[in-house]
Amino acid sequence: MLNEKLDAYLKENYYPFHMPGAKRTDILRSDLPYKRDLTEIYGFDNLNDPRDIFLKMEEKIAKIYKVKDSIISTNGSTCGILSTIRSLTYENKNILIQRSCHKSVYNAIEIFNLHSDYVNVSVDDIGSIIDISYKDLENKLKSKKYAALVITSSSYEGYYLDLKKIYQLTKKYETALILDMAHGSHSLLFGKYENNFDIAITSFHKNLSALTPSSAVLINDLSLSDEIRRNMAIFQTSSPSYVVLQSIDEMLEKFDSFYKMYEILDLYLDDIYNINLDKLKLIDKKNKDRSKILISTINTNISGEMLANKLREEKIEIEMAYPSYALLISSIFDRKEGFERLKNALVKIDRAIEYRNTNMDFSYEIPKKSMEISRAILARKTLIDLNLAENKISAQFVYAYPPGIPIIAPGEIISRNIIDNIKYFQKNSIDLNIDDRIFILN
Repeated sequence: MLNEKLDAYLKENYYPFHMPGAKRTDILRSDLPYKRDLTEIYGFDNLNDPRDIFLKMEEKIAKIYKVKDSIISTNGSTCGILSTIRSLTYENKNILIQRSCHKSVYNAIEIFNLHSDYVNVSVDDIGSIIDISYKDLENKLKSKKYAALVITSSSYEGYYLDLKKIYQLTKKYETALILDMAHGSHSLLFGKYENNFDIAITSFHKNLSALTPSSAVLINDLSLSDEIRRNMAIFQTSSPSYVVLQSIDEMLEKFDSFYKMYEILDLYLDDIYNINLDKLKLIDKKNKDRSKILISTINTNISGEMLANKLREEKIEIEMAYPSYALLISSIFDRKEGFERLKNALVKIDRAIEYRNTNMDFSYEIPKKSMEISRAILARKTLIDLNLAENKISAQFVYAYPPGIPIIAPGEIISRNIIDNIKYFQKNSIDLNIDDRIFILN
């Protein structure tokens, strides 16, 4: 669609007296796509008011994901999350979210002055969030009229929630369900995709082939479509990247071949998960995405960060390290040589490290809230030593990025456990957005 039309247009040799300023020059780097960088010229549609090529692309996305409408974003899933949450919360400012939601959800709470409550999560023995408390979810839905529930599935580490159960609960209590599936655009390749939501936001660059930050909003409730689209035009740049859009177009054209490619990836993954390791542990569970390779360092003498460094010595760059595990992301475009390198590296590292009986010095908690995020952000604040912050009210977010899940949010009370958690991450060389001081309310 878009690529074919652009190919034909470039052959016509029009001279570009329009943006972008690089003008398809030969002077700049040939490995960057200057010659295919474009803007909304005649015949090439407008992403924020699609009527031609982009409308056809959105129709194709909707067909692939079996939804009623879709909206393309070249500003990532963040743009879709902000637009969707705003569309649903003009009048009812109450929002319920899974505590482990991405920081863009918390940004929406701040920007739109929302009143937030949180659903408890379940954590496994390595500190990875694997589920939510469905009892807590229903109790919260019973207690208040919420404009929306925001959940994440699959998670950053690849764990899936019971979407059918959650969707039934939101229908029962007349609450819109917003699904952050930024990490799950590829789920339909292996049968994990569930069409149980009102709106879902997904990224195509994380696990499929489109360029960063390709994304889309998937819509099942058509009554919400026009207002979400209007908000997308507010939060999305008026100069969307045509290079990114071309990559989405190619992804759509080749999507049918991706299922076969996943079968090949699954064979590579079988080989990885069947490695005989004595100390490191590869985590493969029924409710988890196998392509998210999660390696536990619990009961070894190394941390997840140390494992990441050892893999880097073997010329392997990973996605993320936490104190007790490392996360590697594979996709259908990975090559056999990469898996062979990883296999050899893990065997080598496993032989060199030692067994050590360790306990994870971390306990997940949802802090008590003293005031809403938007109010706390604007209040007067003081920067103090973290050790002196117990029982004070936080004036800032504290999180490790990735994945950007808050340890504490503005307006929440800093407990001894929160301080210990922050120190635990720092001790294990996990980069947080603070050092040894934190902003508190005066």
